[in-house]
Formats: sequence, C-alpha cells, structure tokens
Amino acid sequence: MLKRLYYLDNLRVFLTMLVIVFHTSIAYGGAGSWYYEDVDKSQINATIIVLTIFTAVCQAFFMALFFFVSGYFTPKSYDRKGPLRFLSDRLLRLGIPMVLYMLWLGPTTIYLAKYRDEQTYAEFFRESIMHVKKINFGPLWFAEALIYFALFYVLYRMIFKKSEDTSTRPIAFPVGARLLGFALGSGLAAFLTRFVFPLGTGPLELQLGYFPLYILLYIAGILAYRHNWLEQIPSLLSKVWLRTALILIPVFPLLLIVTGALSGNLTYSGGLHLQAFLYAMWEPFICFGVSLGLLCLFQRRMNKASRLMDRLSKLAYTAYIIHPVVVVSSTLLMHQVNLAPLLKFIIVAPVSVVLTFAAAQVIYKIPYADRIL
Repeated sequence: MLKRLYYLDNLRVFLTMLVIVFHTSIAYGGAGSWYYEDVDKSQINATIIVLTIFTAVCQAFFMALFFFVSGYFTPKSYDRKGPLRFLSDRLLRLGIPMVLYMLWLGPTTIYLAKYRDEQTYAEFFRESIMHVKKINFGPLWFAEALIYFALFYVLYRMIFKKSEDTSTRPIAFPVGARLLGFALGSGLAAFLTRFVFPLGTGPLELQLGYFPLYILLYIAGILAYRHNWLEQIPSLLSKVWLRTALILIPVFPLLLIVTGALSGNLTYSGGLHLQAFLYAMWEPFICFGVSLGLLCLFQRRMNKASRLMDRLSKLAYTAYIIHPVVVVSSTLLMHQVNLAPLLKFIIVAPVSVVLTFAAAQVIYKIPYADRIL
C-alpha cells in the first residue's frame, strides 16, 4: 500500500486558493472573462499590465497541474473500485456538483453580477432559473472535463484489459530532449487547435484551445502513478525548468508590445498570427517549469500532515465549487470604496479565500455532503 502523499493534498489546497485569487484578479484588471469586472479595461494602465501577466502565468500552469494531480489518482481509484463503481463515483462526485452549479449556483452568481438592480432574486429565479435560461458551467467545466476523461480512461482499460502496471518495461521520467519535445509538441498542438477553437470558445464551455496541455498533463499524471515518476524528478532538472520559466515570464508581454499590442493589435487568441504562435509556444514552457518547481517544492517542504491542512484539503473541492459567488459578492461590497483597483485586489483576494473556505466548512457539515464533496 502506497503511503499518503500529503504534499499533493497540500498542493491541491494551494491551487484552489490560487484559482480564487486568479478570478479576483480578473475582476480588477487581469485579462480573462469573469462574471463581474469592477474596472474599465478599455484603457491600458500599470494595474492591467501587472494583473494580466499574473493571469497569463496562472493560466499557463494551474489547471494543467490540477489535471496532473487528478490523473495521478485515477489508476489507483480504478484498480480499487473497478469500472462500474469507478464511473458511478466519478458521476456522483463530479456530476452532481456540476448540475447544481449549472442550474442554481452559476445562475445565482450571474444574477448578483448583472441583474441585481433590474429584478428581485425571486423574479430572476422564477423567470431564468426555473425555466433554465441561464445555464452556466462556470469553473465546473473542470468537473465536466474530468467526467469525459474518466470515460475515456475506462474505455482504454476495458479495451486493453490489463492494468498498466503489469508492463514489464517501466517508463522513465522524461528528461532532456524528450521533455523539450513534449513542450514543443503541446505548444504546436495548441496553436493548431486554436485555428478551430480560439481562446474563449469551445463546446459546452470547454476552451479546447487549452486542452492539449490538459490532456498531456492528465496522461502524465497516470504515468507518474504507474511508474513512480514523482520520486524520479531530478532536482537539477526542476531548477533548470523553473529558472527557464521565470526568465520567459516577461518575454511574451515584451513580444506582444513589439508586435503592436499597445496599438490594439491583439491576435494571440488563435489563427495564423505571430502572437498566437508565440503564446501557444510560451505556455508549455511556463507550465512545465512552474509545475516541476511546485511539485519539488511541496514534495520537499510540504510533505507533512497538520490539522489545518487536513481540514483545508477536505474543503478544497467545495471551495472550488462555490468560490465564484463569494468572489463576486466580495467585489460588489468593495465597489463603492474609493481605492485604486490594485489595492482593492490586494484586499479582496485574501478575504475571498478566507470567506470561501469558511463557507465550504459550513456546507461540508450538511448531512451526507461529505459523500459528494
């Protein structure tokens, strides 16, 4: 029996908090789409530049790393439960929260962000929620994607029958040219995918332009479990990739400026454009570097249990689900406060993190909630 990897639990907590901070940053100037934005983004200023760099870096790695962690725990769950129980468990823990968010929590967040001054919540509930007019996946697109990934994984296991760990040829952790090849390949795949699905578009709120990295990291997570990759990551490799990522972080913003971003030429979302190609190739290097750095950091410094982290780990999924309504509410409460957007962000982000986990604690105490959350 494998020992519990506390650092992965702690990493999930960190990533969940980062998601909350990420969405708060969009409300105050960062690039991206969000329910409620408290600033005018039509004029570029220092706050918008700083928060956009922050959101771009986060977008490059944090959801991909979430998929890696999810992939890591997938084989063990399947081996223990078998295909039917594995799928039923996935549908229970992913499907029920997704449906509840789509039909109630998501529309409620939309109401707070856009319709609170136009009609009462009772009117909105009756006209929009009861008639299913405001379906919204929100951050639960992640649960949606994991359901699809679970279905493909079950199909793979049933077709090939044997468990992957029966292979007589262990697969070593990719280093050197192999890892570089995966970075270049995933970047090229993203660039090509965005010809059809530019960023911000995709079926059922899945931004498929980001999915080459998500799929790669999910598969990497599965292989990491089967072949003990987490114990094989060379310290020097993680340092080199992390330093490379840190060096590259300012490179893409500078390239945007050189290619006319300050004049309104923004074509990084997709298509046959230099910006789109550069962005697609920049992302995997940030992703690999930061992800390797975080995995090694948490493995060496955060691989321990504590009452607080154990509790936060149990609440992380609930916090992820409910955080939009908390972030929007916190942003609205600060709307009339006469402070610079960057200062508001510095205040609202940590407050939203604390309030989200506090609300998650209350929800988690509801009878039977722990069976789903």
